[in-house]
Amino acid sequence: MTHSRTGADSGDLSVRFVLLLCLGLYAVYMASALLIPHELLWQGPARHPVTGEPNWEFGLAETSQNIFLAIALVMSATMLARSKSTPYRIWMGVVFLGVLYLLGEETSWGQHYFRWGVGGWFADNNDQLETNLHNTSALFDQLPRNVLYLGMVAGGIVHPLLKWARKGRGLIDNPWWWAPTLASLPPVVFAFIAGAPKSIDKTLTRLGVETWVEGFRLETFIGRASEMEECFMYFFFVIYLWSLMRRLKARAAAG
Repeated sequence: MTHSRTGADSGDLSVRFVLLLCLGLYAVYMASALLIPHELLWQGPARHPVTGEPNWEFGLAETSQNIFLAIALVMSATMLARSKSTPYRIWMGVVFLGVLYLLGEETSWGQHYFRWGVGGWFADNNDQLETNLHNTSALFDQLPRNVLYLGMVAGGIVHPLLKWARKGRGLIDNPWWWAPTLASLPPVVFAFIAGAPKSIDKTLTRLGVETWVEGFRLETFIGRASEMEECFMYFFFVIYLWSLMRRLKARAAAG
């Protein structure tokens, strides 16, 4: 899974290995979307704990998101507990809190599993009657998502490609462990690929072309494309932390 590297990339995950993981994950999602009825695949068997409507939180995409975030949460907590330098400890704390927020919000902080109701402020402000913040305001939904995407593009695409093109000098080189490497690029690329159907539909709508064929929309055909996009966004955390863990181990072994 690795090849010979020096410096900050020593011991890193193989890009080919991560690419194959992403290809396999995407193939599973797309094959499932084509072969399994959407109400079974993306929705799952449960109902919303308050409204009784179909609950998308137990479908394949949402469940995958929670699994990836849970893995990343454990990884970041472990790395935080083992941290020795202050800058690294602060960064791991930021990552841990960020992943905790995302996992908590995706699960409505346990509501979908423990099935409690809502009242007070959440009942008045949450448009889906859930105990989360992202359904109350774009400040807690679109802003964190856009900041994450910006970080993924700058750190997961621009920096490693620039570093590769300039043979070792990237966008963010100090501290050496902070920025993602080329190993983190595939999840970012597949996030764009997975979300493309929804973006294409929106573009066609803006152009006045509602569908290519009457009654056909890519988002409807595939189902939950935006949720597949988030799966790869959250898988990015797993790969980034895994890559960092291996590089730290390699540097420690080298003394």
